[in-house]
Amino acid sequence: MYKYAPNSNLHLINPIPVWKRILKDEEVGQPIRQFNNKLVEIARDFYREWEIEVPDERHTLEKSNFPLEYYDELDKREFFYQSNYPAVGKWHAVQTNGFLNIDEKEVILLKSILLNDYKDMLTEYFNNEFDGVQYYNENHVVDESWIQFYKNGDYKVQHNHLRYSEQIEMKNIWAGGYYLTDGEPDIRQPYSGRFGFNARNKTYLVKPEEGMILLFPGDAIHEVFPFYGKKERICCNFNLSTR
Repeated sequence: MYKYAPNSNLHLINPIPVWKRILKDEEVGQPIRQFNNKLVEIARDFYREWEIEVPDERHTLEKSNFPLEYYDELDKREFFYQSNYPAVGKWHAVQTNGFLNIDEKEVILLKSILLNDYKDMLTEYFNNEFDGVQYYNENHVVDESWIQFYKNGDYKVQHNHLRYSEQIEMKNIWAGGYYLTDGEPDIRQPYSGRFGFNARNKTYLVKPEEGMILLFPGDAIHEVFPFYGKKERICCNFNLSTR
C-alpha cells in the first residue's frame, strides 16, 4: 500500500483505493483512548453480548432464547451437517446493530467525522481522475453500522459488501471501519487480527491501530485473520453511500 500523494490519506493497493488515517485527540476534544473507552461503554449499555459478538460457528444463536437442555441435545449428535454459503459477492450473517444511530454525543461525533472523511475521500479520489461515478457532491449517509468485539480465535472469511439489489446506492457503496482497540495482539502471531485485502491473487495486510479510520469500495474482497490477543479487538464497521 502506498500513498497517492505525500500529504494524502488516500492510498492505493494494486489497484484498490483505501482511505487510511489515525484520528487525533483534538478532533474529539479528549484523548483518543478515553473517547474510545466511552464508545465501548455505550455499546455494552445498549447491546446484549450476542449482539456484539463476531458471527461464526461459535456465535450463531441468541443464547438467552434456549434452555441448557437444547445445547445438551446438540452436543450429543454423533453426525450432522451444515450448509456452507459463499460469502464473496453477498451479504453474510452479521449483526448490523446500528451502532452509529445511537443518540449519544460520542457516537454522534464519530459518525460526523466518518461522513466528513467519506466526503473528503470521494472528492480527492474523483478529482484525481480515477474511474468512477462522481457522487461526492451529493448527500452522504451511513446505510448500516455494526460494532463487534473480537475474542480469541474470531475471524471473518473473505467477503465484500455488495448486495443482490437493483437499488443504485447499494451498487456504489463504500465500506469502512473505525478501530476502538487492537486488543493487544499476541506478537508471536504476526497475522493476528490483521485486516486483509484480496487483489490480483495477493493478500495485502493492514495492521489495525487504535483510532484508525479505514474506507474502501464496497466490492473490495477483504477478510479479518484470526485474532489472538490479551483483550478484545473492537471495531465499528459501516457501509456508506450517497444520494
